[in-house]
Amino acid sequence: MSQNSEPPNEEEATRTSSGGYTQQEKRENDPTRINIHANPADLVVGISGFFKSLLSLRNEAYDVPGVMLTVREGIVFKGYNVWILMFSIIIASVGLNVDSTAVIIGAMLISPLMGPIRGIGFGVGMHDFGLLLESVKNFGITVAISLFTSWLYFWITPVDTVTSNIFARTEPTFLDVVIAFFGGLAGVIALSKKMADTVIPGVAIATALMPPLCTAGYGLANGEWAYFLGASYLFLLNSVLIAASTYVFIRYLKFPKKEYLTPHIEKRVKAYTLIFIIVAVAPSIYMFYRMTKKSIFESNAAAFVQDVVMNTDDNIDVNSTFVFDWDDSKIKLSISNYFATEPTIKAWKKQLETYDLEKYDLEIKQGMDFDTKMKEWFNDYDASNQGANTLAQLLSQRENQLMTLQEQIDYLKENPLEKPDPLQMDDLLAGFKIDYPEYKGIYINRSFTLNAKSELDTVYMLSVIFKESIAANQKPVSNAKISNRLKLELERKLNVKQDSVRVIEF
Repeated sequence: MSQNSEPPNEEEATRTSSGGYTQQEKRENDPTRINIHANPADLVVGISGFFKSLLSLRNEAYDVPGVMLTVREGIVFKGYNVWILMFSIIIASVGLNVDSTAVIIGAMLISPLMGPIRGIGFGVGMHDFGLLLESVKNFGITVAISLFTSWLYFWITPVDTVTSNIFARTEPTFLDVVIAFFGGLAGVIALSKKMADTVIPGVAIATALMPPLCTAGYGLANGEWAYFLGASYLFLLNSVLIAASTYVFIRYLKFPKKEYLTPHIEKRVKAYTLIFIIVAVAPSIYMFYRMTKKSIFESNAAAFVQDVVMNTDDNIDVNSTFVFDWDDSKIKLSISNYFATEPTIKAWKKQLETYDLEKYDLEIKQGMDFDTKMKEWFNDYDASNQGANTLAQLLSQRENQLMTLQEQIDYLKENPLEKPDPLQMDDLLAGFKIDYPEYKGIYINRSFTLNAKSELDTVYMLSVIFKESIAANQKPVSNAKISNRLKLELERKLNVKQDSVRVIEF
């Protein structure tokens, strides 16, 4: 007797008619199908979740004991670490001495300076007071060894020229702060994921801890206290920001804090840690605030010179210098090819308020107003019968001065100096080309004039051609920097002191 089978249900009939798969299964396994959420809220949540999973660092697995072992090994300075530090300091000092960026980078690659700084960040972030003390102690050791080594090198070496790489490490900028903080973040992330071999060398170069230390040693060896203080300021600010970025990262990842035997000990550790943070961070906040104020002042002053002063006349040439000080900041202008009258200067000073510069002094140095002088001469002529004789005497005196100057120039042409040029023009211009890439052409001009004693004076000027891509408000800042640099070179190498070096743009 045969049994009657039940008729297939709707799902089985559909599966049989479509090759064994339902329509739902086909939709789920079709890679070409684009699913669009009907609900906009679901779409926003999906996009947000995607980016959150893409950027999140907390989804990663971290070997906390392994990371801490690496950190503790990195802060110890004894034996081979000390010798590596000393050798790297010597290499960096030589690089600064010969103005070689490649040598300085090579020294930074082998420097072990980052270890104790990272240790400070981990010690504060994990409330590990023992690690914090050990890191601070070894940080002090590294600074002392570095300063002594660089001081000894610069004290022994006969070459004491202020190169562009030394000069660049005497004062921090806002970009130095940004680089130090984000470089520190990159370093601690790489350390936490055991990628230090590929990332840490780049972080060491970017944060540039060694050149400021070596520059501080140069300042000690040569009695240049401004260089010593400026370079030390840059090094300490970079160090604090690297430690701060380390602290921020490990607290973001919620690395476990160290546990102590009793609540009393834990409370005391927290108090000591807080005191350390205040002592370390408070000066850095002050320095950062000062640096920010200086950057804002220089930016506003450059905009004022470009928008107000330079637009006064098409032929005006302006060499600007910005001096920042809490109590006596100044905007110094050296003007040529134009004479600014009292009404013009008053109009300029009134515009200072527009650029938030009303609290700062505007100092203007310019030549003689020939129109006014001629009027005075003619007034003298009208007031006295001897006016014609006075004018003739002035013209005769001027002609004699020009003849004397021509004789001096002819003598120099016939009797060239046999001594080598101590200014080393070729090296100086080559350094300018590297340090000031915004210029397409830089020319050093030397002219002669007679002083009040009818003695020959040498005057130096700069002629520059900017690249087309340089913004207009950047030009006064660049001109001020290269002017101060040549002024420094003249004073150190030739003992020639000029109030300012005029910069002419073509």
